[in-house]
Amino acid sequence: MIRNHFFKFGPFILNVDGMTLRRDGQLIQLPPKAFETLTVLVRHHGEMVTKEYLMSAVWPDAHVEESNLTQNVFTLRRKLGQTPEKEEYIQTVPRRGYRIGVPVEELEESRPAPDRPAQQLAEQPQEAAGLKPRLHRTSVLWAGVLVMAAAFAVPLWRIPSATPTVSTYLELSHDGMDKRGKTGAVGGPDAALATDGSRIYFTEGSSQTSALAQVSAAGGETAAIPVPIGLPQLLDFSPARSELLVASFEDPASATPLWAIPLPAGVPHRLGNLVARDATWSPDGREIAYARGTELFRSNADGTEIKKLAALPGLGWRPRWSPDGKMLRLTVVDAKTASRSLWEVSSDGSNLHALLPGWNNPPAECCGSWTPDGKQFVFQATREGKTEIWSLAKHGIGDWLFPSAGQPVQITNGQIDSLGPVASPDGRKLYFIGQRLRGELAKYDAQARQFLPFLSGIPADFIDFSRNGQWITYVTFPQGTLWRSRIDGTERLQLTFAPMQVMVPQWSPDGERIVFVGTGTGRQNSIYIVQASGGTPKPIPQAGGGLSPTWSPDGNSLLFSDAPFFEANPGGVAIHRLDWRTRKLETIPGSAGLFSPAWSPDGRYIAAKPLTGRRTMLFDSHSLKWSELAEGWGFTKWSRDSQYIYYMRYGDEPAILRIRLSDRKVEEVASLSGFRQGGRLAGLQFALAPDGYPTLLRDTGTQEIYSLNWPSR
Repeated sequence: MIRNHFFKFGPFILNVDGMTLRRDGQLIQLPPKAFETLTVLVRHHGEMVTKEYLMSAVWPDAHVEESNLTQNVFTLRRKLGQTPEKEEYIQTVPRRGYRIGVPVEELEESRPAPDRPAQQLAEQPQEAAGLKPRLHRTSVLWAGVLVMAAAFAVPLWRIPSATPTVSTYLELSHDGMDKRGKTGAVGGPDAALATDGSRIYFTEGSSQTSALAQVSAAGGETAAIPVPIGLPQLLDFSPARSELLVASFEDPASATPLWAIPLPAGVPHRLGNLVARDATWSPDGREIAYARGTELFRSNADGTEIKKLAALPGLGWRPRWSPDGKMLRLTVVDAKTASRSLWEVSSDGSNLHALLPGWNNPPAECCGSWTPDGKQFVFQATREGKTEIWSLAKHGIGDWLFPSAGQPVQITNGQIDSLGPVASPDGRKLYFIGQRLRGELAKYDAQARQFLPFLSGIPADFIDFSRNGQWITYVTFPQGTLWRSRIDGTERLQLTFAPMQVMVPQWSPDGERIVFVGTGTGRQNSIYIVQASGGTPKPIPQAGGGLSPTWSPDGNSLLFSDAPFFEANPGGVAIHRLDWRTRKLETIPGSAGLFSPAWSPDGRYIAAKPLTGRRTMLFDSHSLKWSELAEGWGFTKWSRDSQYIYYMRYGDEPAILRIRLSDRKVEEVASLSGFRQGGRLAGLQFALAPDGYPTLLRDTGTQEIYSLNWPSR
């Protein structure tokens, strides 16, 4: 439980354990590492803190450069502003470190200063001094008129509600397991939470062995919920609090059947023939609203009488019915930019519109749910790289008079990201996933038969090694920027910068260029090429929003596929070849419905994945035919001699396997049991070091279930 340990400096109140910073009662948004930097400086007020100490305290498990600390201090100075004397709150001690430049007061735990409104703080000095301001008689008259007018006007519009008061954070789970589910790896939001007030239900486990789990609302050990399907994903909880709505993500590229799992016991059953990406029960439990691709449907709970409600402007996720059943709100993922926004539609399918147009640029809102009384809609939103919980009050007639009444208010502001909020049945608590993303690079050691830290365990995602084995390119996690260095970690060079997020980089055969997928710029996802020596990445217009670019052996062509996770019509994907010299684009014969290609180093074969079924398909450029090679999932990798294909096995015994093309012999290369995969596409992506052994990002972060007291009004 949070102890509410406060420090006051200038007009600021720092709640260390509650992970908030306020100025005159108003929350100030801080990135997590900047908050930790400020906390160290405040705790050591009155003394200089060396740069070395700050870096070891803020990044205890990673080796970082001094520029990271400098960036944190820059961010803090921008957020804090200057003192009345035009001095910085954080002072620099040349060549040594930093210190807080104003007095710091440690407040008693019982003091309510952090949550007092700004108006109350401003009025206190006057009242404490016993001053009674003199009022002009005319002012008194006008004040009386205004009070009477307000009294008559109150029934005509809704007075904007105050910012909800939150308190008493409690960490409920303590196992550190991933609780975000698998949908995030296929372009969707993180997994949903559900509660009956006494327990919280969620998806837990690795990308290969996820399961349904539960934990007491008072905190304690988590317990698994047995289900008859593989890789289950929690979608919703029935209004009667007797069944979980669940889908399987064994085939993450396609829609999947919907299941009802009775609690505490009973026989699981399918909901008719419904297949969907995401779904929710109606408030009376008689109907289902579900999203499949860019379409939103409504049906009876048994899957009969299906009605299409709306064509969405992107991929639909996390639909939620309002408690009165009159409307639905859901998350829409833009198929071109991968941005997320909240949308609203009437339950009859009319009046589809964006819920918060222009509020966040680019849009980054997701995963909302209603409070039981329907007065608040809570959701997560990302700003400046930090994800927090926000609340939007029910629309009222007076929103035009009080502009702030129609705007979201921030609920959380801490060091960890806060995801997937859901209210308790009585509306007095909020439950959410608290996440701290961390990772370390690991490589399989055949003698030790385990994964060991590689390159000092740097947080590197999407690894690729140059053909000569001398260079490595990678994406920092979770920042998403592209770097390259020698294989020993020297001669590091940053190649891309925020807000661009990079995925699946690959060296050109000559080691001079790197091709990658760039996202998160607010524009359409695109394939880019950047020189290994640095420079501005250049998009490839002919490739559009492609996925998994891979070079031909001579470096004169690029192979890529459409991205089914972000396509409005996933069934229309195919694999394409771009001639780098002529810019001529052609589709590989028979590749309809296939994606994520991998070109063999000798140029003869192409391995790819189908939209349905966990299989690897193989194209022979000599015969121009496709054949099924093996069962498995994840991105495929070729051995350097083109004799083997490496891929992943899911289930109770997850592993990286390889198959020999000559005789189709399959052998296990590295067990993944107990290995927590991290990264943006955890469970799908891995790399092969020059010696042929797998390299992956190990998840060293935490995802736990939290609660906070939150009386919705």
